[in-house]
Amino acid sequence: MILVDDVRAVFVDLRKRLVNYILSHRIRAKHRTLNADPTVIWNYPYARPDAIEIGRDVTVMAYCEMLAFTDSPFGTTEGRLVLEDGVVIATGVNIRAAGGVVSVGRGSGIGQYTVIVAVNHKVELGVPVINSPWDERRTGVTIGANVWVGANCVLVAGCRIGDNAVIAAGSVVRGEVPPGEIWGGVPAKLIRRL
Repeated sequence: MILVDDVRAVFVDLRKRLVNYILSHRIRAKHRTLNADPTVIWNYPYARPDAIEIGRDVTVMAYCEMLAFTDSPFGTTEGRLVLEDGVVIATGVNIRAAGGVVSVGRGSGIGQYTVIVAVNHKVELGVPVINSPWDERRTGVTIGANVWVGANCVLVAGCRIGDNAVIAAGSVVRGEVPPGEIWGGVPAKLIRRL
């Protein structure tokens, strides 16, 4: 019995690797100027490659996960990932564009190990959170043009960062960050205007 379980585990792992390879290959074939490390996981519905839009000369570094699901059993809001021209995504970034749109503007950079989440689950007493529906009162994350998001930040559902803004490393951003300002902290607050 142990041998059967071992063989099954090997085949499950091989299938997962093959699916990841195919999804990655499709993204690279569609976006010829994309510079993405082979370790990047592109997670989207096979029938909906349009769930991910990528501009020209986008760079995605090693060990990132880019998830974009247009439909979800947890809610009705469509998910999508939009990376405009010249965006740079650093090592280990995790973007979860399900239940809302994540948009990163032209020439913006996302620092190492940042997490961007388009929607969260509702939290209700006595209901298992992981299986609860999306809280669709706040969805999506919008990052303007020429924005720098430092390493290890968390951008939560509903946040909007204006053009030419800077988010200090280790910050948690919720709500609105006006254009041309530096914000930092947990939760992020205005540090100074540029």
